[in-house]
Amino acid sequence: MKIASAAFRSLNSGLSHRVHQTQTHLLRSFSSWSISDNGAVKPPTNNSESHEDFEKRIFGEIPGSDSKTDAFFDKLNRLGRNHDRSSSVDGGSSQMMNDLEDSFDTLSDGMDGKLKNAATYFEFDPEELIKDDYAFRYDTDFYPGSTYTLKDLDLTKPGVHKPPIRPEFKVTTKEVLSQADFRNVRFLANFITEAGILIKRSKTGISAKAQRKVAREIKTARAFGLMPFTTMGTKSFVYGVTMENLDKDFAYASVDRNIHDELDM
Repeated sequence: MKIASAAFRSLNSGLSHRVHQTQTHLLRSFSSWSISDNGAVKPPTNNSESHEDFEKRIFGEIPGSDSKTDAFFDKLNRLGRNHDRSSSVDGGSSQMMNDLEDSFDTLSDGMDGKLKNAATYFEFDPEELIKDDYAFRYDTDFYPGSTYTLKDLDLTKPGVHKPPIRPEFKVTTKEVLSQADFRNVRFLANFITEAGILIKRSKTGISAKAQRKVAREIKTARAFGLMPFTTMGTKSFVYGVTMENLDKDFAYASVDRNIHDELDM
């Protein structure tokens, strides 16, 4: 600790002595300058002094300086230059970071595209309606092929039940001429209505010859008792179903409920 204190005192005395000599040398140099009457400072009138001699006299070596003090000041100059250089590097790096922060945009990191894809993507199943059997009205069933009006879609009013549309029978003239026979009751049943009336040719689209053959075969089947003479008010003819009047034909559909079980719940 004593050695460090002694070194510091010697260094301080050397610096003060060098500064004092510098000030004295500068004052002596400027004392050779003359001042005119109007207050302007004039350089010395020694025309024989060159520019190099003038700089050496002003900024040159200080009288009384030794090699130790010169080496010390050279070291201080080098430390100062290194400090300035490091400051400039730090300033450049900070400027570079500031430029990067200014030019950085969060939308340029690819996240904008990912968010857009996630927002516009919607997974759906085209057969979802068929699988889950969605219904617009809970009190009415709309069968495939049925038609409806705007009144049917009004949820403030009760729904009106519409029977399913009977699938239309499609046949050609060639099929009628080859299959129409009084023994083929299943085929002939497609040409009569529920009331037993022969369907017009404009609906079936067959020729007049085929229409006459169908009417003749139906008449023959009725004569043999294979097809009934159905009229309004009786059962419609359905192949494979008896025409006999049964009790279940006149019964209403009912649901049996256990009243005791409902009361227990």
